[in-house]
Amino acid sequence: MLAARRKLPRDVASGPEAEQRVVSAIVEAILDQKLAPGARLVERELALSSGASRLAIRNGLLRLAQSGLVELSPNKGATIATCGPREAREIFDARVLIESSLLTTLSEKASEDDIARLDAFVEDERQAYAAGRMQDARYLSRGFHLLIADLAGNRVLASFLRELINKQPLLSWTGNGSRSCFCGNQAHSEIVRAIAAGDASAAVALNVEHLRELERQLIADRGKALGVEQPSSGEAKAIAERPPKRARALSTKGAFDWRAKRDAAGVLAGKTRGAR
Repeated sequence: MLAARRKLPRDVASGPEAEQRVVSAIVEAILDQKLAPGARLVERELALSSGASRLAIRNGLLRLAQSGLVELSPNKGATIATCGPREAREIFDARVLIESSLLTTLSEKASEDDIARLDAFVEDERQAYAAGRMQDARYLSRGFHLLIADLAGNRVLASFLRELINKQPLLSWTGNGSRSCFCGNQAHSEIVRAIAAGDASAAVALNVEHLRELERQLIADRGKALGVEQPSSGEAKAIAERPPKRARALSTKGAFDWRAKRDAAGVLAGKTRGAR
């Protein structure tokens, strides 16, 4: 496989597209919780999975380090970032601020086409949850917030929001392989109705409640992993402040499937492309 990779044309193995394949492979593995906080990223395995050159891999890792998803160390190399309790709180606080601004803007300018696209998106999400296609459902749940950002038309805030959402799985990592059962589809539907009515205050309030409920669910999920089924307010605070376990130097073999993820990402991109 290595020999085959070396025969790839230079414009395929290097350059911006190759760097993006590396970035996408790692981000999607994080979103699918195939990589734990602290997991070591092995350059050879990244090369085999993405067909990227060493330079493209290193540039891709630098981009991920700048966004806070990867930590670079002269001794340990590249590892998946570990988010502590303070950063977890800051991420949700930042999401509240950013999304409140985006929802206010969108509520004041949303067209009938914008509402139709949001309705279709929420319906796709509902059907995915109903059919038990949880991976698709979670992609759509994250994509709903990104679609709002795109429709609002603020590319800077949309970029910041994407980085925050990409970090979310690092906050909810429990280490026992369990996945959150949180479903925000009903809240998404109510937010769309508020946007359609031009009621910015209601849309913002509904989204803040939604995000805080998600934050509480992440604390509850971690509590279950630690053997605390229904944490009290004091226990919830202690759980939230307990730093996540750093993973051992796990192999990334099998964690990446950039071709499949490229296809899945294309479906999501198709739903948001017209808003750009």
